[in-house]
Amino acid sequence: MTHLFIDLYDRVSDRFPCCTLDDHEVGNRQYFHDLRLRGSADLADRIVIRPGDEYRTGDHIRLLDEVKAGDTDTVAIDPAIVADVDLNEILFDKQGFADRAAAILIVTNPHSDSRYRLRVNLYDQVGQKYPSLVFYDWEYPRGFRLADLNLFHFANKIAFIRIEPGPAYQPGDRVILRESLAQGTRSLVLEPGQYDLGQLMVMEQKSDPWPFIREHKCWAETVTGIELDLKPRLIKH
Repeated sequence: MTHLFIDLYDRVSDRFPCCTLDDHEVGNRQYFHDLRLRGSADLADRIVIRPGDEYRTGDHIRLLDEVKAGDTDTVAIDPAIVADVDLNEILFDKQGFADRAAAILIVTNPHSDSRYRLRVNLYDQVGQKYPSLVFYDWEYPRGFRLADLNLFHFANKIAFIRIEPGPAYQPGDRVILRESLAQGTRSLVLEPGQYDLGQLMVMEQKSDPWPFIREHKCWAETVTGIELDLKPRLIKH
């Protein structure tokens, strides 16, 4: 029983994969593959993701620049968005992620009915074909709904964001962009939709003791954390 099969291709034009991975441990929400053990580290130019018999909408993978589960350059591929991708089109710091994946983390939806409330797609560049990172609400349970972008080396790098409501969306579910992870810092509330963060300016702090010095920066240069703010579920009687 498998959620995902992942085929890695050394070159985009190759007919056959150089390596195939899966997550045969159904009970393990995050299954980690060290590509060095497969002789495939820093080789993949293309990835094809095939659904298994336990596939659920939201199952996706993360490609990691180093062999560790976090605190490294990271991009994501979600087969619900694209299942066959040239890694030159998944951008990180304005460059493609081809020949960079040293490890792969498989992240699976814990809900057997495939439900989710919000999917958040982050883009390194405006006009980018596919998102660089993808987050679902179920990845951050109640009390821990803040995604620290530093862990993905993606802080201050979001040029564009798309927030999509899922099948379990509740009116009022939203995303809050945070300038830092500390309480009381500047934030921006976004409803489902798409936003060019280079066009949204950070509000100035009114308590600035230097009134003639004005801070002009946009949210594309500022986001360190993303909070998924979900309303209580409505119970039908």
